[in-house]
Amino acid sequence: MKRILGVAAAGLLALAAGGCAGKNGGPDKEKLPDFRLSCAAVLPVAQAAEAGQQAQAKTLAEGAAVLNQQLRDYFGNRTDIRLISAEEAGDAGGPRTSLAAAKAAAEKVGCNAIVETTLYGYKERLGGEYTAKEPAAVSFSYRMLSLPDGTALCRGRFDEEQEPLMSNLLKFRQSAENGFKWVTADRLLEQGLRERLDSCSFLSGKK
Repeated sequence: MKRILGVAAAGLLALAAGGCAGKNGGPDKEKLPDFRLSCAAVLPVAQAAEAGQQAQAKTLAEGAAVLNQQLRDYFGNRTDIRLISAEEAGDAGGPRTSLAAAKAAAEKVGCNAIVETTLYGYKERLGGEYTAKEPAAVSFSYRMLSLPDGTALCRGRFDEEQEPLMSNLLKFRQSAENGFKWVTADRLLEQGLRERLDSCSFLSGKK
């Protein structure tokens, strides 16, 4: 019996290791442009709510506040990152940032790159960490552009709704990290942000 359980556990771990390249497994490693970063200006999170969806707009506003704080926590006191306010961002703080507006916002803080993040979905779980009726779900994208030409240095998107372990064994590692519990939208957002930014050598906190 012990041998059977050991084989089953090994199988789960193998699936987890081999299945990290799902739709949210992180972007493939690309050859990055030859670019020397002085600093990157990080814009406030933009919100992309559908027209007329007031309830969605309210939850997105809550999620954007959470994501802005998580960006501050992720970058900490790094000298090559400038977290700019909504006032400093000006016209660049909207959901459709033009290159001219982005350049103007970055120049205010003396940077040669800009980071834009857009939140598309933010749904909190319904229920507790062991008996959730509906799981948390989040969706966002980011991109880092060099200035003044607007070349994309890094980009990525994260669309995730937590699933029960037995519904998707490929996410065994993530489920283990969460203690096999139903997580909050904030936790899901934090995991997605760390996963995406860690894949960009210009932004990764793993220096």
